[in-house]
Amino acid sequence: MAQGDYAQDGYILLKGFFAEAELHAVEPILKKFHQIWLEENSEAYHKGAINSHSLTGADSITSQEKITLFRFIEQQKFASLFKQIFPQPPLFLNTQLFFDPKNATQHNYWHRDIQYTAISDEAQQQSIQTLNVVHFRIPFAGEPGIELIPGTHRHWDMPEEYAVRKSLDGKLPHHGLKRGIALPLERGDLLVFSANMIHRGLYGMERFSLDIIYCDNTPDMQQHIDRRNMPDSNERKQLSNEICL
Repeated sequence: MAQGDYAQDGYILLKGFFAEAELHAVEPILKKFHQIWLEENSEAYHKGAINSHSLTGADSITSQEKITLFRFIEQQKFASLFKQIFPQPPLFLNTQLFFDPKNATQHNYWHRDIQYTAISDEAQQQSIQTLNVVHFRIPFAGEPGIELIPGTHRHWDMPEEYAVRKSLDGKLPHHGLKRGIALPLERGDLLVFSANMIHRGLYGMERFSLDIIYCDNTPDMQQHIDRRNMPDSNERKQLSNEICL
């Protein structure tokens, strides 16, 4: 049973979407990448890092392991979801791994991913009307999940939400918001949500989640693609190229 309607709410939660065999195929690769990342980025982790990225471009991942990840990324069972979200077949943008901070008391934070771009608030308000950058979050363990404000993938903040997100008027990004809803996740679930909406990760329970990020296949978005994260010519021959890898 699906929870949420993407066009209206900006998210879809599908419980038990993945079989154990599907998770087992990629889980060792994720754990290997994560362990090496922690060793190579110890300082960042101790300073508060809560995610890593670009798994498919990492030197720590072999070509065969990358093919396994790419096959997971372009799998056919995502096709019906793509049709609900994107006007045209999407483009693979990147991967991220999300984990708990080193400091258990570290605060989470409300944000829109688009706020970290160089464009103005006015331009952001216009952009979210049509732009699609979407996370497919796949938890490999039970976790508190995500808290989000439905509908804000297309609608701008209420005054209190903006103040919290921007640390204005004595508000801070970890303060509670009345319209927020929490979506706890279990191993095997799939949470699809817009990167443009107001949301925050909920830490705890040793979360370990893979995010696959897809976006509109447009010239504007193509310029943000890091080609190192894409399959090389030999890897591409072993893929179906269903989602414009």
